[in-house]
Amino acid sequence: MKKLNRLLYSNKFFAFLMLIVQIVVFVFMFKLSDYTRLPFVGSAIISAVLIIYEINRTGEATFKLTWVLIIAIIPIFGALFYIFTRISGVAHRLGDDYSAAMKINRKYLVQDENVIKEIELIGKSEGSFARYLSRYGGSPAFSNTSVKYYPLGDSMFEDIKKELLKAKKFIFMEFFIINSADRMWNEVFDILKQKVNEGVEVRLMYDAMGCLTTIPRHFDEEIRAYGIKCHVFSPLMPLFSTHQNNRDHRKIIVVDGMIAFNGGINLADEYINEKKRFGHWKDTGYKLTGTAVAGFTGLFLDMWNINAETPEDGGEYIRESLKYRTGETGFVIPFGDTPTDSVYIGKRAYIHNLNNAADYVYIMTPYLVIDDEMYESMKFAAQRGVDVRVIMPHIPDKKYAFYLARTYYRELLEAGIKIYEYTKGFIHAKMSVSDGTKAIVGTINHDYRSLYLHYECAAYMENVPAILDIEADFKDTLDQSQEITIPDLKKFKLHTRILGHVIRLVAPLM
Repeated sequence: MKKLNRLLYSNKFFAFLMLIVQIVVFVFMFKLSDYTRLPFVGSAIISAVLIIYEINRTGEATFKLTWVLIIAIIPIFGALFYIFTRISGVAHRLGDDYSAAMKINRKYLVQDENVIKEIELIGKSEGSFARYLSRYGGSPAFSNTSVKYYPLGDSMFEDIKKELLKAKKFIFMEFFIINSADRMWNEVFDILKQKVNEGVEVRLMYDAMGCLTTIPRHFDEEIRAYGIKCHVFSPLMPLFSTHQNNRDHRKIIVVDGMIAFNGGINLADEYINEKKRFGHWKDTGYKLTGTAVAGFTGLFLDMWNINAETPEDGGEYIRESLKYRTGETGFVIPFGDTPTDSVYIGKRAYIHNLNNAADYVYIMTPYLVIDDEMYESMKFAAQRGVDVRVIMPHIPDKKYAFYLARTYYRELLEAGIKIYEYTKGFIHAKMSVSDGTKAIVGTINHDYRSLYLHYECAAYMENVPAILDIEADFKDTLDQSQEITIPDLKKFKLHTRILGHVIRLVAPLM
C-alpha cells in the first residue's frame, strides 16, 4: 500500500499515464482520415514552440538537452509532461514566497566586515567566496563558533537528545523524512512533548513527499494537539501538483539559538543503524555552538514563513543566536540553496573546493549524477595533480540511481579520479573536504536533484579544528571501502550497465 501511495503521488505515474494517453491517441488518429489527423500537425507546432522556448531559457545546458530530447521524440506526451513539470506556476510562486521570506529576516543577518577581512587574510579567493555565500546563501560568515563532527548518526542522535532536554526557550526542527513508527522519532517526540509542557516553544516542519509513506494521514494535526507548532512543506495532490518535485531536503535542529545540528540524518531508525536496510548506514553530521547558529535559525525561519499564512518577523530568535560566542578559531558559513532561482550555491561550493585545492579533495556522496561543469572541475583538479577521491555506496538504496552513477565511473577514472565503494553498506553522507583547511558538510548530494531541484542546506567551514576530524573519518571510511579500477568495470553485470546508460538519457530528471 505504501508503494502504491508513493506511485500515485509521483511524476512518474503522471508520465506513465500520459504515455498511455499518447498511445491511445496515436492508434485512434491513425484510423481516421487525413483531415482529422490535423491534431498531429498542431502537436508538432506546439512541440517546436516548446523546444524554442526551452533553448532560450536561462538554465543548465544538460537540462535543456534532456527536455528537447523528450519533446522531440515523444511529441504529445513530451509536450504535456514539459508543460506539467517545467512551466508550472506553482514553483515560481514558491520562489517568490521564499524571496519574500528571506527579506523579512535578512536585516538581522548582516555580514560583519571584520570577519570577511579575517578570511581574506587566508586568501583573496576565500574572502570573495565568503562574500558570495553571504550574499546568496542566506547567512553571513561567522567566527566564534565551535564545530563538533559526527561520523555516524548513532552518536549524533545521543547528543541531539541531550541538547533537546536542555532547551529553555525554543526548539526548531526541519526534516525531510520522519518515520512515526520508529524509535528515533518517538524518543524525540517524547522530549518535545515534555518541553512544551515546560513552556518551551517547539516548531516542527517536514516535507510532505519525503514523509509520504512514513507517517499517517493528519500527522500534523496530531502533532499540533500536543501544543507543538507544525508546518507541512508542499502538501500533496495526486497528479495536479508539481511542486512536490522541489522538495525540502533540509535537516535542521536549533535549540535556544545556541545549538544547531545539520547533516544527512533524518528521523528514521536506519539513520542510527537501529534498522538494517542496506547494510551498515554511514551518515555524517555536526553540531554548531556559537554565533553561526544564527544562520541556521534564519534558514529555518525562511522556510517556516513560506508555509505560514502570515509571515512573521524572526528577529527575537536570531538576536538570541547572536549572543553566543565560543572563541573558537576558524570560520563557519551556513548556507541554503533553493531551486527557484538560477544561483546554484551547493554546486558552486563543491566546485570551489575542487578549483582551490592544492593537495587533495575527498568526497562522500550517496548519489553521483554530475553535469559537464562538475565533471570538468573534478577532471581539472586531478590533472593539476590534486588527489581527488570519491566514496560511494556498495549497497544502494535506489538501484536505478546506483546503475546511473556507475556510468560516470569510466570517465572519472580515466581523468585520474579515484573511486571507492563502501563495502559495509550504504553511504548517505554528503561532504567534501580539501587540504585539511576547507570542508562542506550538509544535506547536498552530488546529483541533479540536490544541486538543482531541492531546497538544501549545509555549512562551509574554513580553518575549523573539526575539519581534521572530517578528514580522519574519510580515511577511516576509505579503509572499509573497495577501490574501483577500470578492469573492475567489466565485472559489472551487463544488464545493469545497459540500464544505467539508458537512464542517463534522462539523468537530470531523476
